[in-house]
Amino acid sequence: MGNFVEWAPGVFRIVGKTGKQKEEFASYLVMGEKIAIIDLPSRSVGKDILSFVKKSGRNTSEIKYLILTHTHPDHWAGISALSKVKPQIVVHESGKRALTEGQKYILEEQFPNPSKFSLAMKSSLFSKISKVKEELITCVGDSETIDLGSEELILQSTGGHSQDSILIQAYSAKCTFIGDEGNIAPEQPASFYIDGTGSAKKRLKLLKMLTNLSTEIICPAHQSPIPHPFELYLHNLIFEHNHTKDTIYDVLVSKGEAKVQYIAEEYINTIGISWESPFSDLGVASTTATAFLKEIESEGRTEYESYSKRWKTI
Repeated sequence: MGNFVEWAPGVFRIVGKTGKQKEEFASYLVMGEKIAIIDLPSRSVGKDILSFVKKSGRNTSEIKYLILTHTHPDHWAGISALSKVKPQIVVHESGKRALTEGQKYILEEQFPNPSKFSLAMKSSLFSKISKVKEELITCVGDSETIDLGSEELILQSTGGHSQDSILIQAYSAKCTFIGDEGNIAPEQPASFYIDGTGSAKKRLKLLKMLTNLSTEIICPAHQSPIPHPFELYLHNLIFEHNHTKDTIYDVLVSKGEAKVQYIAEEYINTIGISWESPFSDLGVASTTATAFLKEIESEGRTEYESYSKRWKTI
């Protein structure tokens, strides 16, 4: 069984590793009178959670919720492990189609890069996800509360990393689960990305909001939790975010009317924004570049020419 670490009363973290580079994917277990799982990256992690719940003297029927911080497949590929338990799968309303349509939605909306389609369909991650029945899904709006009895989970829409991203706060335990809104591979500079539905502007707003949040532990999906004080962690995230934006704009200025993909190739070499397989195969750099270019466009500094499929400075 995997290693469960209790970071706060009733809040446990378990790590699974997957992909060619053995990337780290975390799942969190919040155990009140009812039990909630936050993200489920693989079937093996799901099985480990079921075993842990039993060894803790609890019944697996007490697992009432699987809450997804967002619908990228590495956060819900393990759903099949809970087929007998049948918890409510809680997702932001904008992410419902990702679960019911599977690969089609993910590749058309989240990572809209047609040249990567066949490559993605062959990846190990995509082969492990299947469509979810609509009756198993519970959609939430911009702000919701889930009562676990001795714990309350407060859900708030963020929409940065992906439009369906949500922030989850465990009120009593004073833990805040941020999914992928933080660093994904913390050993790399600017190791975050924004998918085709997300917003660079909303992500920055969230990072600034976290600096004033009443919480003791920030729990990202792909790295160890950060206990308070976490000012330096957030400062670095905000710096990297702004540095990425500035770099993309500088590349656009220096290269003229560059295609989005070309800009992505340039700045990936400049600041190293990438991630391991399979997301590196999905054009992550391109979608992230587009998100920042749209933000710069809203500031009146760029514009997109649809006929030439090029961005240019104004």
